Amino acid sequence: MNVTAVFWQLLGVPQAEQVESVDLYWGASWVRVPWLVLVVATIVVAVGVAAYYGRWQFVPSRRLRMTLVVIRTLALAALVGILLQPTLVVKLQRLTRPGLWLVIDDTESMSLVDRTSEPGENAVVVAPGSGGAGGPSPTANSERPLTRSERVREAFAHLDPELVRQVENAFRVRVFRLHRGDGLDPLPVHLEDLARQEQWTSQFTVDGSVTALGVALLDLNRKRGATPLAGIVLVSDFNQNAGIAPETVATQLQTPLYCVGVGDVQTRDLAVDVQLPPMMKKDEKSVVTVALRQEGFTGEEVTLRVFARQTEESEPQAVATSGGAGSADAPDSTQPPHSPASAGSGEPKKDAPVGEVIFEDVVTLSGPVIHREVPYVPKAAGQLVITAEVAPLPKETLTENNRIARQTYVREYYVRVLFIEDEPTWEWRFIKEVFHRDPLVGPEGFRTYLRSADPRVRAENPLFLPTLALPRREFFTYDVVIIGDVPASAISRSMMEMIREFVTEMGGGVIFNVGPRFSPGQWTDTPLNDLLPVEIAPLTRLRESSFQPQRTPEADLFDFMVLGQNAEENARAWDNLGKLVWYYPVIRVRPLATVLLAHPRDTCADGRTPQPLIAAQKVGRGEVIYVGFNELWRLRRKYGDLYYRQFWGQLIHRLAIQHALGADKRFVVRSDHKQYRSGDEVRLLVEAYNADYRPLTEDQIPGGQLEAILHLPAGAGGQTRRIPLTLLRPGQFEGRTTVFAPGEYRLEVHDPLTHRMVETSFRVSSQSIEKQQARRNKELQDRLASLTGGQSYDLPQLAELLRNLPQRREKEIEIVEVELWNSWLFFVLVVGCLLAEWALRKWLYLR
Repeated sequence: MNVTAVFWQLLGVPQAEQVESVDLYWGASWVRVPWLVLVVATIVVAVGVAAYYGRWQFVPSRRLRMTLVVIRTLALAALVGILLQPTLVVKLQRLTRPGLWLVIDDTESMSLVDRTSEPGENAVVVAPGSGGAGGPSPTANSERPLTRSERVREAFAHLDPELVRQVENAFRVRVFRLHRGDGLDPLPVHLEDLARQEQWTSQFTVDGSVTALGVALLDLNRKRGATPLAGIVLVSDFNQNAGIAPETVATQLQTPLYCVGVGDVQTRDLAVDVQLPPMMKKDEKSVVTVALRQEGFTGEEVTLRVFARQTEESEPQAVATSGGAGSADAPDSTQPPHSPASAGSGEPKKDAPVGEVIFEDVVTLSGPVIHREVPYVPKAAGQLVITAEVAPLPKETLTENNRIARQTYVREYYVRVLFIEDEPTWEWRFIKEVFHRDPLVGPEGFRTYLRSADPRVRAENPLFLPTLALPRREFFTYDVVIIGDVPASAISRSMMEMIREFVTEMGGGVIFNVGPRFSPGQWTDTPLNDLLPVEIAPLTRLRESSFQPQRTPEADLFDFMVLGQNAEENARAWDNLGKLVWYYPVIRVRPLATVLLAHPRDTCADGRTPQPLIAAQKVGRGEVIYVGFNELWRLRRKYGDLYYRQFWGQLIHRLAIQHALGADKRFVVRSDHKQYRSGDEVRLLVEAYNADYRPLTEDQIPGGQLEAILHLPAGAGGQTRRIPLTLLRPGQFEGRTTVFAPGEYRLEVHDPLTHRMVETSFRVSSQSIEKQQARRNKELQDRLASLTGGQSYDLPQLAELLRNLPQRREKEIEIVEVELWNSWLFFVLVVGCLLAEWALRKWLYLR
C-alpha cells in the first residue's frame, strides 16, 4: 500500500484509485478570507515562538532551536486551521451496473382477449411440454383464451433462465406497475419472479381505470434522479386515454424506451362516438355529430340510432359515461367478447330506456370513419344526454363501445359578456358583431361600456352601459368581462375589487385585450395586477417590430387556439393573422401561466422564455386570458368570420361553462364530477350567497345548517338519502357520500332565500374507458421508441429485446465531503507535533 492510499484511508476514502478531483473549501462562517487568516496567523505564531525560544529558552544548537520553532508553529497553526473548518470535496468516479426499468401495463384493457381469425403477430408460442422459468403454466394447456396480461406473463415464463441471469448480472432491474392515473407503483419483485404464476397474480390485478403513459413517464423521470439507466422497457397496448401526451415527456427522459406492444394491431371492431357542443340553447337548432369508426367491416351495413333524454328522468339503468365508457346494459366485462351473451342475436338489449329517437338510418361502412350530422332542437333546459348505438357485428372484438352517451347542458338563458373599452376599435366592432350572432350570447347577452361614447347614446341604446358603477347584484350576473384598451382611471378601484372577486371567488372569466394606447403596465398598482398571467413594468412602452407570431406546443390543449379540423388547417388559419408590427414586452410569465402564442425572437428578462402574446392562467376558481394585442381581427383577412368567430366563440364558451351562468351563480349546487364509477366517493359542493352576492353564513340559514337530498336511481330502489353539508368557509358548504348502484342520481338543496329547491345530477357507471379501444396503438408505440432512440418490439420478441440490450458499465459519480479538521489527519498532526516538542524539550532538559 503506497503513501497516497494510506493518506486517503486516514481521511475515510478507501477507494484512492477512484478519486477524480479534489477541491478545498472552508466551512467557518465568521471569516471571509480563510487563506489570509491562516497565513497571517501562522506568521504571527512563528514570530512569537521564535522570540520565545530565542530569548527565554536556552537551546544549545541553532538547528534544534529551529526544529522546536517549526514543531510548535505547526501545532498552533493546525489549531487555527481547526477553527477555520477546512473541508475537502472529493469526486469519486466508479463503473457500476446501469439500471434497467420494466414498466408493465396493468390497466383494464390488459384483461381483453385478442381474437383474430388467423394467428396474429402477437401470439405467444408455447413449446409442447415447456414450462419455462416458472414451471408449467396453468393456462398453457387450457382451452380458455389468454388475456393480454396472461400472455405477458407467459412471455416472461418462457424466457431462457440463463438469459434472465445474464440480464440480472448486467443490470439493476426494477419493475413498475402502470395502474394509476397519477404515477407508477414500484413492485418488490425481480425479473425471474415475473415468470411465476403466484407472483404475477398477487402483483397484477388488471383493474387500472386509465392508461396515462405521459404521467407515467413523468413519474419515472422524477424517480430516476441521478441513477444511470441503460433503458426503460415499456410493456403495454399503448392505448393512451388520460393525462398529458407521452410524446412531450419522452424526450425529457434522455433514456431509450424499448416499447413492447401487446394486442392486435388490426382488429375487427366497430365503435361509435358522439360530439356535442359544450352548451345548447333551448329552442335553438344545434348539430350533433356522430362518428362510426370501423376496422375489418368495410362494406357491411349497420343501423345507427341516436336518442335524446333529459337527465331529470331517473332511469333504472345507466348509459355510458361522457368519458367514453360503455353502457350499463353492455355485456359483462368478464365474459369473452364473442360469448353468446354479447353476440347472440346481433341486437343490443332494449331493457334500458335511453330517450326519444331523434335519428335512425342504415349506414354503409364505406371507410374507416363515417360521420353523420344530426340536427336537434332541445325543448327543455337542463342536463341532456345524447346516446348513439349500433348493433354488434359477428366476430367483433369489443362490443362495449357500440353504445355511447355524451352529456351537455341546455340553457334557457344566455351568456352575459361585458366589454369595457375606451373608443370603438376594429376589435371592438367585430367582437360585437360576433356575439350578436352567437345563439348563446345574442343581443341580450352582450353589453359594453364605451368610455368615449356620447352620454345620450349610452343612456338610450340598450347595447351600452351608461356607467361602470354597477351594483354588486347586477355586476355578478355577468359571466365574462373583456377589458380592452382602456385607461386605468376609467375603472374605479371598487370596480376592480369586484372584478378580482368575480374571478377568484365566483369562477368568472376575464380577458385583457391589450391595445396600443394604454400600456398594460398601468394595472401594476391596482387590484387587477394579481389577475394578469404576466408581469409588466409600470412604464412599459410598446415595442415596434415586424414579426410572425408562433403558437406554442401547449396551445393545442386549449380549444380556442385550435381553429382547424387538422394541423394543416390550423396552421393555415394562424398564418392568416399575418405579421404584427407591435407588442408590449413583459418582464416574465407568472409561474402558473401557460403561454399559447409567442414572439418568434424576443425573450423575457430571463433570456429564455419567449415574449408572450397570448397567455392563460387559472386564478382562484376562475380563469384569465391575456391577449397582448388587439389585432386578432386580422384573422378575417381571407376567410371572413370563419376563424375569427371560432376563436372568440370558443374562448367565451370556455370561460363561461366553468361556472354557473347568470343569476344562478348566487346559489350553486354541484358535484366535483359529472361521471363516477361504482364505489367512488362523491363530493357535494354548495356555494351560497345573498342577493348582493355576499357569502351566506350559518346564522343566515334556518337551523344553522344546509342539508342535501340525494335521490338514488330506480335500480337502487328509488330511495332518498339525506346528507348534511358542513360549512367550510363563509358561502362554501361541503358534503361527501359514496355511490355504488349504477344509474342517474339527482341532488337537491333548499335555497333559504328563494325557498326553492336547487338541483343538479350526476351519473354512476360500472363500465370503463379502457374497454373502448381494442386495437393496439402501434403508431404511438413506434413514435415513443423513435423519439427516445430506443426500439419497438412485439411481445414474442421479448427475449430478442433482452439479448440485444447494450451491456456496458456506466460511470457513476459520488461526491464525498471530508472534514479535515475533524479527521485523523489533523489529530495525528496536532498530537504528533505536541509529543515531538515535549520529547525534544525533555531531551534538552528544558522547563
